[in-house]
Amino acid sequence: MSKLTNKLTKVFGAHEIERRVAALAAEVRDDAGDSPLFLLGILNGASCFVADLLRRMPGEAGYGFIDVVRDVSHTQIDSTMEIDFLSWIDISGRNVYVVKDVVSTGVIETYLLAQLRQKNPASLKLVALIDRPDARTVDLTADFVAFEGGEGAYVGYGLEIEGRHGNLPYLAVVT
Repeated sequence: MSKLTNKLTKVFGAHEIERRVAALAAEVRDDAGDSPLFLLGILNGASCFVADLLRRMPGEAGYGFIDVVRDVSHTQIDSTMEIDFLSWIDISGRNVYVVKDVVSTGVIETYLLAQLRQKNPASLKLVALIDRPDARTVDLTADFVAFEGGEGAYVGYGLEIEGRHGNLPYLAVVT
């Protein structure tokens, strides 16, 4: 484990997150109408976000998770990845909302959305806890965004860096 500075700058507080997630759940429900919807979270960072969205989601909603594993031996974050699709998740004909912690370059999300479209969902949308459009390297727009963020590594509310700080009830940037 590398040496990690412990200087954290809080950017979104616990109550602010709670209010925004409740509003976002209502926005997603409005988008899906009365139809059942399916939240597909990307592990690990989106786990708390998915749980809170699900608890605040009116109407019928299901959920599942997939894992995106990056090869951290490379210097570029999106250089090598492996996506673990849970084969038991059938999204055909379903309104699917892919839930991601931080959408930055958009490379992972673009690839994942293309793969999921092949499974014939009724609709497919991207939900971001933190959106960083300034970091995009591909043409991608998140359909639903809780917060817009700037540069830096985010921690808290399920987001970790080197296995630390995921338990914080707020979101912070590590400096």
